[in-house]
Amino acid sequence: MDIARFIGIIIVFGVPAIWFGGLVFDWFHSWVAVWIWEIILAIIAISTALKATRHKSADVH
Repeated sequence: MDIARFIGIIIVFGVPAIWFGGLVFDWFHSWVAVWIWEIILAIIAISTALKATRHKSADVH
């Protein structure tokens, strides 16, 4: 796993987490809705980062 790429992907997902978190709070006036959004985005970010940084044994030489 390329740790630098993994961290970079997580940082890139941090921007919409903050920005849309504010929008979700503005729309629903609920911290629960914001936490639901953040959890969904965290799951998507981690799964994307893991898929992007996963090495197959045949590719590593």
